[in-house]
Amino acid sequence: MIALAVGWMGMPLAALASSETKLMVSATVSKHASLQVLAQPTSVVITAADMARGYVDVLSPAQVTVQSNTQDGYMLMFENQGDFLRHALVKGLDSDVQVSAGGGGVAQRSSGGGMRKNLLNLGFRFVLSDSARQGVYAWPIRLSVSAL
Repeated sequence: MIALAVGWMGMPLAALASSETKLMVSATVSKHASLQVLAQPTSVVITAADMARGYVDVLSPAQVTVQSNTQDGYMLMFENQGDFLRHALVKGLDSDVQVSAGGGGVAQRSSGGGMRKNLLNLGFRFVLSDSARQGVYAWPIRLSVSAL
């Protein structure tokens, strides 16, 4: 290595300039989105008053973080696993979203670049189906996310 350095020192500047090499480097970053549920009710209690009203408001929000690196944002998906629901109204996103009995999704925008983490506090109103009865039901909504 020392010999090489000495050799360069003895070379004329024109010779050094002509032996210049350019290297281009590029990288592709894969789109990524992940979801972590921090807190979520484990059950839904339907009372006689809820039956008379036709819906039940869930008092405790579901708290989730979504981590994404895409400029286009992410798709937040809601899978309904409860037959007592006609549809659900979800609050706490860019705008309120109605999710059908079959589930659904909503695109959420991202701002800035790089990996971002968004904390979401999601409130739910479950509109009851005709087959709903009073009682305690397992939490009906499963969340997932995908990068756009």
